[in-house]
Amino acid sequence: MTSTLFATRTLTAALLTLLLAAPNAQARNLSQIKASGVLRVATPSDVPPFTLINAGKRFGFEVELLEALAADLGVKVTYETARIDQLTTLLQDDKTDVAISALGITSTRENKVDFTSPTACLGVSVVSLDPTINIHTDLKDKRIGVIAGSIMTSYVQKLPFEKQVNVYPTNNDVVMAVFSKAVDATVAYSVAEGMVKTLYPKANIHFGPPLWSVPIGMMVREDNDSTRLALNLGLMRMQRSTAYTALSTKYFGKDLRCKS
Repeated sequence: MTSTLFATRTLTAALLTLLLAAPNAQARNLSQIKASGVLRVATPSDVPPFTLINAGKRFGFEVELLEALAADLGVKVTYETARIDQLTTLLQDDKTDVAISALGITSTRENKVDFTSPTACLGVSVVSLDPTINIHTDLKDKRIGVIAGSIMTSYVQKLPFEKQVNVYPTNNDVVMAVFSKAVDATVAYSVAEGMVKTLYPKANIHFGPPLWSVPIGMMVREDNDSTRLALNLGLMRMQRSTAYTALSTKYFGKDLRCKS
């Protein structure tokens, strides 16, 4: 009797372990997305000029780009506001189909999710109220604000000198930390300079020169090949027409596609 009970408990524990180790439910494929008529998108909506929200309306380069691609697929877009450090989990749990937020394509991220083809290639600059803080070496012994889950966080943390890295949940929190002088600087995409100065004309914010370039893309789950390929096809068509150049010029004054 005892041995039977022990065997039953052992089998139950083994099955529970297998269930806990099992992968998340399969992502909705393109056919299911089209059947639903809705592409679910997660974004912080606080990264100018890529994703923003005003009076409930979302706008920005990535918003217009994605909505054009969705229209090409015959579906509408619904949005969920989420922090950058929540996007991967939302994809893995099949709570969203696509995530956007000027997301740099890195090998670390690609261990967990897939990306579309690059939607742009962007320079990265040091940003500060102090015009003498221009490049990464000027950050020595400084307080630096970064966003949790962003590629800027890992970049700053790896700088080979003493500094204080303050990690904030959102881009707006970082902006306020810079303006209130809670930190000395942050690191951001160079092309954000124009809109940041438009949004905060009295801030006297200073963007240093671009230090390096990173491709950005839209994140999808690793097993969502059909959606990724469909988005890539639509993006390729836009880039071959005048639509991509017109959209990029509208927000950045130039074409930001990655050079092959």
